[in-house]
Amino acid sequence: MAKELQMDKQVKVNLRSQEPYALGLALLAAGIYWWLQGHGPGQGEAWLFGLAFGFVLQRSRFCFVAAFRDPFITGNTSLSRAVVIALAAATPGMALVAWTGVTLADVHPVGWHTLAGGLLFGVGMVLAGGCASGNLMRVGEGHLLQWLVLGAFIGGSLWGARDFGWWQQVSISRSPTLFLPKVLGWGPALVIQLLVLGLIYLGLRHLENRSFPDFTPARRPRQPFHLRRLWTRPWPYWTGGLALAVLDVALIWRGGQPWGITTAFSYWGAWLWEAFTGAPPDWYYYSLPTHSRALSLGFLAEPRTLLDLGLIGGASLASLAASEFRFHWPRRWPLVPAALMGGLLMGYGARIAMGCNIGALFNGIASFSLHGWLFGLGLAGGAYLGSKLLLRFLI
Repeated sequence: MAKELQMDKQVKVNLRSQEPYALGLALLAAGIYWWLQGHGPGQGEAWLFGLAFGFVLQRSRFCFVAAFRDPFITGNTSLSRAVVIALAAATPGMALVAWTGVTLADVHPVGWHTLAGGLLFGVGMVLAGGCASGNLMRVGEGHLLQWLVLGAFIGGSLWGARDFGWWQQVSISRSPTLFLPKVLGWGPALVIQLLVLGLIYLGLRHLENRSFPDFTPARRPRQPFHLRRLWTRPWPYWTGGLALAVLDVALIWRGGQPWGITTAFSYWGAWLWEAFTGAPPDWYYYSLPTHSRALSLGFLAEPRTLLDLGLIGGASLASLAASEFRFHWPRRWPLVPAALMGGLLMGYGARIAMGCNIGALFNGIASFSLHGWLFGLGLAGGAYLGSKLLLRFLI
């Protein structure tokens, strides 16, 4: 009992030591919002949504890597089922948004480039220890290895942008775009997708019960709700998943542009290329109207960039508010080359598949695009291979 009281006392000391920094960061974030509001429509809103995404990810520890890796390594499916819950919540939300007349942007051609991109991304995220959203979240928490991974991620995105014209020629342009409501009708598409998600959930539950047959979850006594617990206590995975689904749907409804992460990395790579060479890359990818227009906006005026920067800021804010922020050095230096290779693979895979765990998987499936399901299949296969590599050579 004395030890528990001592730990509680230490937690309170830590809270007092970091909460002022959280308040200062919150005031800075508010100032950035007001500054952005005066520099273009939607910029401040993109920053706010990024802050919210980062805060939710950090407090719930919502990790797509663990969701795809842990079932292969430990049989734990808690996060996997939370991802399914998030998709089941986002699916009807996307349908409502589409019925209001907003075009769902993450509907892309489905072909072998999708599967290849998912496979590369799945291997990469396991080796790197973070997906696209998880990488930025851990950057905001102070994980120095993830700063290096972010650099490799940007390099992989630039590499994928360079090769995008070839992939466009051999696969993307020859692949169909299958929007399930257009093929099946809205009612059947919605019912079938929710049914498939339900079956996946039950399968994951069965896998976990087989892996832990004697496990009985401990019952925690109910505690009175205090607002402060929102930033000082971890959230359940399913709570984080539902919050992310609501934010994603709200973002699309407000601006028509879904939550995405890695497209901005390809712009960062192009701006770095221009800084070092004196001219932007003249590749097919950057000649597409969407990307050429985004590059012309500049770093602090591009909405996807503001979303990513906001995500980092939101994760930093959440970790400071919970007194969890600190600089983390890599625990094992031999993991650094593997993590860097993982960042390169994720960047390249996301470009050729036109999305990452958020843009291709989460938004693709929630937007009733068949490419999201195929990307998820590749992601699962890549996570399996990455887990085998991790266990065989790195752990």
